[in-house]
Amino acid sequence: MQLEQFCRSIIQLEIEKSKSFANVVMGLASNQGSRSVVETSLGLCNHYEYSSMSKAISSLCPERGDGREAARAEIEEKLLSLKSEYLPQKSFDKFWLLNTDISPQFRPHSPSLASRRYVYKANNKIKGNKPVGVGYEFSTVGLNCRRPLYGMREGLWNLPLSMLQIPAAENKNRFTAKQVNRLLDNEELPFGKELTLNALDSNYLSPEYMALTFRQKNLVNVIRLASNRNVWKRMTREEQAERRKSNKSNKGTHCIYGEKYKLNQVDNWILPCDEETTVGIKLASGKKYLVSIRGWNDMMIRSKRGESMKDKPFRLLCIKLLDPQTLEPIYKRALWLSLCGKRNKEVTLEEAFWAFRNRFDIEHFFRFGKQNLLLDSFQTPIEENLDNWLEFVSLAYWILWVAQPMAKHSCPKWQQYDPNMKNKIKYSLMVSPSQVQRQLESIILSFEQSPFFPKQRIKGKGRKKGMTFPPRKKYPVIKKVKKPKKQGKT
Repeated sequence: MQLEQFCRSIIQLEIEKSKSFANVVMGLASNQGSRSVVETSLGLCNHYEYSSMSKAISSLCPERGDGREAARAEIEEKLLSLKSEYLPQKSFDKFWLLNTDISPQFRPHSPSLASRRYVYKANNKIKGNKPVGVGYEFSTVGLNCRRPLYGMREGLWNLPLSMLQIPAAENKNRFTAKQVNRLLDNEELPFGKELTLNALDSNYLSPEYMALTFRQKNLVNVIRLASNRNVWKRMTREEQAERRKSNKSNKGTHCIYGEKYKLNQVDNWILPCDEETTVGIKLASGKKYLVSIRGWNDMMIRSKRGESMKDKPFRLLCIKLLDPQTLEPIYKRALWLSLCGKRNKEVTLEEAFWAFRNRFDIEHFFRFGKQNLLLDSFQTPIEENLDNWLEFVSLAYWILWVAQPMAKHSCPKWQQYDPNMKNKIKYSLMVSPSQVQRQLESIILSFEQSPFFPKQRIKGKGRKKGMTFPPRKKYPVIKKVKKPKKQGKT
């Protein structure tokens, strides 16, 4: 049984308290409605007592200070080596599809945690409230497993390959670029050797991310652009020669940036598109639409903050959803995508559309992780333990993935007439993570449990009566201040 082999492989990892680690992960993966992390110790799949949970979490990577980054990278490599044996087949025949995004962990009432800062928090309840919370942010790179199907939708699986907390002093996009590069440089994973697409939101259309990942030969970043952005057309050699002739002094380098184009004024562009196509899609709800896609080659953004973008052109796509009867746009604004990478012209317009459409699956992972795997519920006064907890959640999700072939489609009686559910059963589509989690406890208990039992130990003495500890140090919330603008010379 693959799941039994996977769980035993966790015990064999060269880390401290690996058996306790495996039990916490299995108890978390089979969690049924626990409201706190310690409550998962009551599950039948965790054979250890609740007191061992904090020790297992803190001992995963106990290093602090300067040596922590190297120790954390070593732990991540060991876990990636375990995960690499259970990678799924490509969801797209031609390439692997990654999804990357950032999610917050709110800790407004934890003054003993260092490096807390102001992070984005969506607020749709009270008009006028600022969308700001206090806590941390973590960056996730996941592998998308959902195939592009016509009129059907599989389970929204997005396997986390790397989950890391973003340091307060580091630029988010620069940190994520290093994270992605480390994954693609890993020799045990196929992503650096084969064509790989990475779908990202508009925050990553910055020189810090695009320039640092451009060195990857097989990576193509599919990044959304905000509709108010400006782009520039790269000059051809003929245009550069004409510009050179008009320069009387004949000094300086060749001009690279050509005409400037505003995305919100696309109807007024005099620049014809290089390619165009229209495809039909049918959603799981049964609605049919036409997707109009236009593409322009060799578009550019400006170099900023010390990162050069002069030699990093990208393909620009304009996508509109049309009513099949009237051919009128469904939405007021078009979807803009950029394909940045050395192999960006190997990706067709339709493949780029489907790749970005599957980017939503990482949002489902964040929601599922926080609601079902207690991703943001671990309470600790030690910042490093929050970082360790991300690996527990990541591995728990992988347990669900490995158990997925053994789970069956199940639903309440009132959902048995849902066309989506009927299609999933009829065409044997993948079971969703929630359905696997509901059946996981019985699946785990079906194989031999003795390798996961704790060894008999002499009972510890515990703390002496009256023993007290000094109060923990309290830290202020970090507030980033904008750098003052440089004043010109007078």
